[in-house]
Amino acid sequence: MDIMKFLFILINLILLNNIALATEPHNDDLTGKNLICFNDSYSIDDWGVKFLKDKIVILYSLDKSMYEIYQYKRKYRTDLRNILITKDKIIEFIINRSRLILSNKKCKLVNGDPLILLQNRIKFLRTEKKEGNKI
Repeated sequence: MDIMKFLFILINLILLNNIALATEPHNDDLTGKNLICFNDSYSIDDWGVKFLKDKIVILYSLDKSMYEIYQYKRKYRTDLRNILITKDKIIEFIINRSRLILSNKKCKLVNGDPLILLQNRIKFLRTEKKEGNKI
């Protein structure tokens, strides 16, 4: 009977070790990829997403009413359908991988730094607002 208990424990340890070492098959490394997510509405923030090494992501949020950019450092993981952005292991944002949708914003893959693109967006919005206020 002691041999059976030993074999049972040994098999369980092997299985638990394999489960612990398993990785999600679609957990891709997105290092170096950048997204920009613009929305035409002035009441909805624009976003930039910068994927860094070690599954770190920097999110940039542009408040179009105050022309301020906020920065958030988070972790990410991926599955077959989504990019999951987490804070303290709690999912905060989901980006659909095929449609590149973040909340209510359509994103696109860009080569430039999202922070620079959002700074340029501020310049454009200010110019657009001035042009609209001319009599």
